[in-house]
Amino acid sequence: MSGKYSSNLPSFKGEPTEDDENTKQPDYDRFKTWVEDGFREGRRRTARPMARIIALLVIILCLGWGASRPDGIKRRLLASEHPRTPIPVGISAGETPAWTVENVRNAVDSVKPQAQACLQGWSGMATNDDGMVVAEVVLTPDGPEEAALYDQVGEVPESVALCLGGAIGSVSWPLPPKKESVPFPILGGQ
Repeated sequence: MSGKYSSNLPSFKGEPTEDDENTKQPDYDRFKTWVEDGFREGRRRTARPMARIIALLVIILCLGWGASRPDGIKRRLLASEHPRTPIPVGISAGETPAWTVENVRNAVDSVKPQAQACLQGWSGMATNDDGMVVAEVVLTPDGPEEAALYDQVGEVPESVALCLGGAIGSVSWPLPPKKESVPFPILGGQ
């Protein structure tokens, strides 16, 4: 018995004719010009090591630049969806606490009630998609550098901006070793 089961079965095919032989083989002569046109320029793409090295260097430079300026990338990403309105900020005199998460939370908790009182009666106030009004304070080793409100499409009244700046400046913020941004919700959120 042979290795294939089908070899033991009877074949019902007749003797091959000349027409059958012609139909089995494709007519490559009809497509010869297409095949030649497709492969005439170059048989295989040549490797381009310099282009790969340049592309890799560009990627490394972009990643390094992005890592050195995380605030800049964040602002560019948030700029289109979340407009940022700067507000004036005052500087509080007093002892500055150490840069810890707990001290930052305490400062934010101290600012929230004063900032919420500043927003009372402002009819043009807008909230973000989560129903919050978000403020941000930018801290440097020397103290608060700037503050802003996010998502306000209309103009912030001067009295509200001054009140918010005073509320943010009334607290002794912890001073970070490098420039840091601290966003926090005034209304809504936790």
